[in-house]
Amino acid sequence: MFDISSIRIPDSPGCYLMKDKSGAIIYIGKAKNLKDRVKSYFAQGSDLNEKTSQLVSEIAEIEFVITDNEAEALILESNLIKEHYPKYNIDLKDNEKFTYIRITDEQFSRMALERKGRGKRVKKPGKLFGPFTAGSANVLVATTLRKAFKLRICKKLPKKKCLQYDLGFCSAPCIGNISKEEYGKSVHELEGVLSGRSGLGKVVSDMGVEMKKAADATNFERAMQLRESIRKLEGLEVRQKIELGEYVDEDFVAMHLENGKAMVQIFKVIRGVVRDRKKYEFSVAGKEDALAEFIARYYSEGAVPRFIFVERELEGRGALEAFLSEKRGAKAEILVPQIGDKKKLLELLKKNIYSEISGHAEPALMHLKEKLALPVVPMVIECLDISNLFGTNIVGSMVQFVNGKPNKSGYRKFRIRSVETQDDFACMHEVVKRRYGRLKEEGGKMPDLVLIDGGAGQLGAALSALRESGVEVPCISLAKEEEEIYHPERMEPIRLGRSDIGLKVLMHARDEAHRFVISYHRLLRGKEKK
Repeated sequence: MFDISSIRIPDSPGCYLMKDKSGAIIYIGKAKNLKDRVKSYFAQGSDLNEKTSQLVSEIAEIEFVITDNEAEALILESNLIKEHYPKYNIDLKDNEKFTYIRITDEQFSRMALERKGRGKRVKKPGKLFGPFTAGSANVLVATTLRKAFKLRICKKLPKKKCLQYDLGFCSAPCIGNISKEEYGKSVHELEGVLSGRSGLGKVVSDMGVEMKKAADATNFERAMQLRESIRKLEGLEVRQKIELGEYVDEDFVAMHLENGKAMVQIFKVIRGVVRDRKKYEFSVAGKEDALAEFIARYYSEGAVPRFIFVERELEGRGALEAFLSEKRGAKAEILVPQIGDKKKLLELLKKNIYSEISGHAEPALMHLKEKLALPVVPMVIECLDISNLFGTNIVGSMVQFVNGKPNKSGYRKFRIRSVETQDDFACMHEVVKRRYGRLKEEGGKMPDLVLIDGGAGQLGAALSALRESGVEVPCISLAKEEEEIYHPERMEPIRLGRSDIGLKVLMHARDEAHRFVISYHRLLRGKEKK
């Protein structure tokens, strides 16, 4: 049986592809948390049915594709199953799970709910938005939007107003109640909401005001309907990049270079749907643009799509496009998206590359490795802090974070022995020397990063203690207030934005060390009072 302990599993939403010893995909699944789902197949005492037990017995490799949310994982799972037809997925019906909203191409446009047919596209003219994956929420969203924008739903424009106008769902262009220009403005605003470009916030805000009025008037049923509508509308803000809504063939190519090695991942998008991911690794020599060279070599041996999206401008892009266009027999373009879902899809590819490089560590840790120029991904971070309130019971603490999360079994407490006054630097020196000097003596594994709570002074004391102990381990400090990172190889502190994912991990560790040391200090003071 496959040894699940031999791999590290991402702790994030995404899809998992189980393969047999020949490398063939035998099962594709999705999960809100990949680690929890995949481990459940191998947990002792798991009540697996006969088919699942047979699946598990054939697993030789598991590959992961991480996404930004569960909805994207659901859509990607469906697409990958239809692309690969794994033998343990074959009993799935080919029913389309996703509903779309179509704005028709008419003088007075209609809003209609559609499902993609077996050809994987809606053939009717108009603009398509979606997919929406929340079942009955599809109708609710459409109803809510109709109430807000008052677009007609009748297939043929009548000659008199109907019940939809009386209910407040239609502006009645049939009786000239609204001009063509005003109606067109409503259509444009609705398209902005559905595409996520603009307007959604105002619709939700207006509905919030209406919900409050309904509640104040004790019309609680209406208020609850509005609250549910708001929740579903806010779901539109969770952009689903996995289906881009365009019916052209596109490839999204991302590359990461490190130590003379290139790692490339490609999302292949066919008729607007992500159908597959391909991965490549190779050595890089010389000063040529590695990404441009890869694209030239890769597409010289395979089909060229209409568009290739990359993260940055390539050297010799014009010549490369000419080569690709000749190979394709029609125009081919290399584009660098600046905003929108195409840019986000490239970012998702890069996120997958980072996840694999780091052994599926938290993306924030890979980010820290780059920002702090660390030799390895800081899977294990230890943070130290000192508490000397009132000059008595001076204590220190050390908390340990593994893969960006607290590992409380690795926490340690210290009562200061050599310092009797409020000298933070001397106290930090003692705690660092005791922790890592002892760890070295015992042959224990050093952390990947030591984080000190404080500024340049505290960092200097810690570095001095590490040198005296003969220990070499990356060590930085994080100062409060401005959240500045002091690095021994930098003249100026490193300033990351407060929303930076790497900084958030460091702040969490620092705050946890502070909480732990304060609780220990209070415990000792409480014992003294007794």
